[in-house]
Amino acid sequence: MIIDRVFTPGLAQVAYLIADESSGDVAVIDPRRDVDAYIEWADERGYGITAIFETHVHADFVSGALELAARTGAPVYASWESEQTSPHTPLADAESVAVGSLSLTALWTPGHTPEHLAFLLIDPAQGKEPVALFSGDVLFVGEVGRPDLLGADQIQDLATKLYHTVMDRLFRLPDDLIVYPGHTAGSACGKKIGEAPYTTIRGERIGNYAFQARSRDAFVQMVLDGMPLAPTYYPVMKQVNKVGATPLADLPAPSALDPAHLAAAVESGAVIIDARPFERFGAGHIPGAIAAGLGKNFLAWMGWLAPYDHDIVLVLPSDDDLDEAVIELRRISLDRISGYLAGGMGSWTGDGRDIRTLSQITAPELAHRREVRPNMIVLDVRSDEEWRDEHIPNAVHLYAGKIAQGADPNLPKDADIAIICGSGYRSSFVASLLLERGYLHLINVDGGMDDWNKRKLPITRG
Repeated sequence: MIIDRVFTPGLAQVAYLIADESSGDVAVIDPRRDVDAYIEWADERGYGITAIFETHVHADFVSGALELAARTGAPVYASWESEQTSPHTPLADAESVAVGSLSLTALWTPGHTPEHLAFLLIDPAQGKEPVALFSGDVLFVGEVGRPDLLGADQIQDLATKLYHTVMDRLFRLPDDLIVYPGHTAGSACGKKIGEAPYTTIRGERIGNYAFQARSRDAFVQMVLDGMPLAPTYYPVMKQVNKVGATPLADLPAPSALDPAHLAAAVESGAVIIDARPFERFGAGHIPGAIAAGLGKNFLAWMGWLAPYDHDIVLVLPSDDDLDEAVIELRRISLDRISGYLAGGMGSWTGDGRDIRTLSQITAPELAHRREVRPNMIVLDVRSDEEWRDEHIPNAVHLYAGKIAQGADPNLPKDADIAIICGSGYRSSFVASLLLERGYLHLINVDGGMDDWNKRKLPITRG
């Protein structure tokens, strides 16, 4: 028996491959949309993918179940309570599917969603008891799945179901059962998910706050208390995954655009995403561009922006980065990528076109400016939790995600405003949005609070 994982950093999402070495049968649990990694994994070992499992209708990424089924011929298994209209074989609680000599048994675990299934793995070579639980988004390391993603009218019902899942189902599983969750730290599917790749039921009984509740009401309060804002794109993902995404092969490739054609696309309503590092964005960018540099933060902030109603044109660090950007965007169904600026900003400036800059300062420079210009405003765009933990005295706070959803800091448009986050990425993203809302004198703090704290500059808490 082999258990392996494919981790997708921008989503902090984990898909699992379970193989019976004797038969060569492979099951895949919760695949992402671009499925080559799973097929290559099986091919390298001379195995074949014979079953695909969905724990639930995902809100944070496009499922690759249909894509993988089309490529391999394997059936898709999903909850009998699922509202998916795409082809699948429904599984009820306690039903099992053979994967060679192994079996995966559905365990109904509602709460994060009504239909959610976890899967218990049984290996006859190790006995009749399950050897692993693939918990999807209902149980993470130190956390449980959030029950608030289907609208305010369902929160209490789902939170109550989550309580019974934890206390009546998960709590009673064997102590030493290994738990493989669907996400690690960095996902917004739970409040504060741990970084470890796996856990055990015993470990969660001891260390997971949700297992400590003395009553249903206490559990619901603990789970919902401090729940962060859900990313903008989540409802779209729910709808996409209910009906099934367009096959990747059917999507057109983005066109290489010269400056004139890119300008024409923008004139027609396309959104410019500048995927270069924020320092390069600050040094010079196309007016109207939104700063969202490629890397571990790219998908998260494109998900907060969620420009599903517009074509997207890209400004890349290099033309060689196109494939990475396209794959990342399509993992959250941002499929309207009409083109990219061929030759990057060099072609734009070489054509004599206007650029805009965003001033950059370091943390010590910000501290000095505040001494000589006390009226300078500091806008902190980190999360509520980060803000409560520590922030610059007299700073103003508004989370970057809220600003992406349209909230305005309501500051004087002609004031000097230094925007700060943890490193400079989110603050640059926010600055690019506020520039288009008429703020005139924005400054990005390069290095952010990380640098501020490193230099032991003044902070306050609470």
